[in-house]
Amino acid sequence: MVDESRIPAPEAAPYVPEDDEVRARVQAMTALGASSRDGGDYPLAESRLRAALTLAEAAFGDDSVEIAAPCNELGMTLRYAGRFEEAAALYDRVREVLERRLGPGHPELASVYHNLGGLAHARGDLSAAEPAARRAVTIRERALGADHPATAADRGALAAVVLALGRHDEAAESLRAVLTVFERTYGPGHHEVAVVLHNLGTAEYAAGRVEDAAGSLARSLSIKEKVLGADHPELAATLCNLARIRQEAGDLDGATALYRRAEGVLRGVVAAGHPTLLLCRQALSHLQSARRSAGSASE
Repeated sequence: MVDESRIPAPEAAPYVPEDDEVRARVQAMTALGASSRDGGDYPLAESRLRAALTLAEAAFGDDSVEIAAPCNELGMTLRYAGRFEEAAALYDRVREVLERRLGPGHPELASVYHNLGGLAHARGDLSAAEPAARRAVTIRERALGADHPATAADRGALAAVVLALGRHDEAAESLRAVLTVFERTYGPGHHEVAVVLHNLGTAEYAAGRVEDAAGSLARSLSIKEKVLGADHPELAATLCNLARIRQEAGDLDGATALYRRAEGVLRGVVAAGHPTLLLCRQALSHLQSARRSAGSASE
């Protein structure tokens, strides 16, 4: 655990720790911030990661390799919070630093391209999302091999983009292969398995296999609840997809309950314009109108 009281105040006597000590401190602060994000506390994660980034910049310079990890993790945090422009600037900064310092094909860049693809996907810019996601797969596969779980994770991110582009069967086939790797590597109850199941359920739904989709999404939700807790903001997307299935089956009460829960886990955590939060509120408004119309028709 990092003892932050050891960081000297401005008026303290000069203190110049060895570079390795500062690197360790930056790494620990970055890990702590990432842990806060994974726990769903985006404001605390942002604060901790900004502190790590500031320390890295002060110790090693604005364009040092050492700024890459806190900068990348901060970008992920802001993306999850719906602050896409800020996240994009951070990812681009990391990419530029790593390409200049390590070379354009260095394995460290795979994670950056993975995140750039995911951000472009979240923003709806699929023309930028697919090449970035493919670049991540190419770099990672060259470094680690086709069957490595990190390569599988990149393939899963690419499959999500392919799904959004309407190539449902291609996406589903790729996601099943990723699921096999993750279940073998991590076990059936791991968070990464839940993420793949969510995307697989989305692909199955888009291909018209609604029953299969409901099963994959329900399993994803169950794993996320056990791993992340019942109020984690990451549950929202899966809740929304399950709600849509309920709504189209005519179960307006069930759909309303799921959308309300999704809206609840996002409220106050993500930006007001976050697309999933807006989707929840629009769906709830539509369902309320539908229920009023149904009530009037029955009178």
